Amino acid sequence: MKSEIIKNNGRTIAHVFLPCIDYNSDSSNKAGLISCLSGEIEDSDNGYAGFNTKENLNNYLQEVVFDKADDNNHQYTFTLDGVRIIKTVTKAIRKCSDVLPGRISSIFVFPTFSQFVREKMSGTTGYTSWSDTILIFVNPASLQCDKALGETVGHEFNHAVFLRDKKCTTLLDSIIFEGLAEHFREQIIGGGQAPWTKIFELNQARIVFQK
Repeated sequence: MKSEIIKNNGRTIAHVFLPCIDYNSDSSNKAGLISCLSGEIEDSDNGYAGFNTKENLNNYLQEVVFDKADDNNHQYTFTLDGVRIIKTVTKAIRKCSDVLPGRISSIFVFPTFSQFVREKMSGTTGYTSWSDTILIFVNPASLQCDKALGETVGHEFNHAVFLRDKKCTTLLDSIIFEGLAEHFREQIIGGGQAPWTKIFELNQARIVFQK
């Protein structure tokens, strides 16, 4: 597993982990790739990359790395540009840390073959279920993922800070959780409103909230 320490003004602010960013196997299938992605991730202060057990991590990876319609014996071959990823993540995490300093963040970067992520999310998505622990997924086929990657890091960083001393358990919590993260990302990283925040017009949103 490749890893990189990110510092800002001489202080360590993040560890970036890139498990299995090169994969080329004639016998590759879903189970083989998941094993490669999580194989070197061990239990630590943030669990197994933000999950209580390796099994839970593997189950989540199974959902996000693949499209549901993928055949189990589909052949997966990919290479993620680790140098480029580290450069983009470093720039974003330094901006975030300047505004919300504190603990060291752990950032795990995985590939995803999701068509939805490639076409609707500009090639990246993220997940944060544990304080100061971020999972980032990059679609290697996307041509727009550099900009989206920085924005995803900004959004997820806010989640990771939120979870230091708060929990997200209700629908209202989730609305606040996502709203704070997206406003933080817009203000600190930039990039304008994300497409998924503009699906409904204001009047449509009011109807949905009432329901």
